[in-house]
Amino acid sequence: MKRLVRWIGIALGNFVALVLVACAVVYVLSERILRHTYEIPAASIPIPTDAASIVEGRRLAIIHGCFTGCHGNEARGAVLFDQPIIGRIVAPNLTAAVRRYSDAQLVALIRHGLRPDGRSMMVMPSEGFILLTDEDLGRIIASLKQLPPTDGPSASLSLGPIGRVGLVAGQFKTVARLIADTVPPPEAANERAAFGRYLARTTCVQCHGTDLRGMSTPDFVAPTLQLVTAYDPEAFTRLMRTGVALGGRKPALMGAWARANLSYLTDAEIAALYSYLHVLPDSAHN
Repeated sequence: MKRLVRWIGIALGNFVALVLVACAVVYVLSERILRHTYEIPAASIPIPTDAASIVEGRRLAIIHGCFTGCHGNEARGAVLFDQPIIGRIVAPNLTAAVRRYSDAQLVALIRHGLRPDGRSMMVMPSEGFILLTDEDLGRIIASLKQLPPTDGPSASLSLGPIGRVGLVAGQFKTVARLIADTVPPPEAANERAAFGRYLARTTCVQCHGTDLRGMSTPDFVAPTLQLVTAYDPEAFTRLMRTGVALGGRKPALMGAWARANLSYLTDAEIAALYSYLHVLPDSAHN
């Protein structure tokens, strides 16, 4: 009996030792990913100061989620995710960020998801924002610079054990890795559809993926945008303005995003989106 107890103790000790070694390996590998630095692309874009550009920038910022989106009401920052075993992610207060960083640093943060020290962020839809034109990005930054300073949280990322395992296993990816792994959707057939493709690539990728084939996360499942082939222009406009889908369905996430953000799209922008999405080929179907 004593020998059995002794062997059980040895086995448990070995198991604990293996677990500790595995935890140490995961920690080291995940830290290597988080601390990896990238070369920051040189960027110099004009930031307008005229009133019309600032107003347009505000509209674009709303559409792309700076307000009532990841950064909370009036871009004051918000806790995006908080489960200790997975991690805690806080989107920063943009009214402070635009005063903390230079214009070039803001461009790198938004377009490439890269901090001034060259490290990649974990959550930022730069795989879509990397395609923003200089004009659109300049207007967005100009509008954010006009926001009055308010209290709000700074950016924060802390990963729990499952979060670190997911990062090492490739289930969670840094923004730089997401950009590198980007799979683009099909090309557009004409000029208006090309504008619609631009809007889809810079607006819809947060939920539907860069290839527009849909995406699944721990928080939501977004369908392929090939579903737009079932819509006529009127029904698609209603979806963009109110979030009400075919058959009167009211999907929670799309409904909230449409009413708070996508409803700011112009009629011409919605028509361009429709011209591209309603003929999305089977190659974009998932």
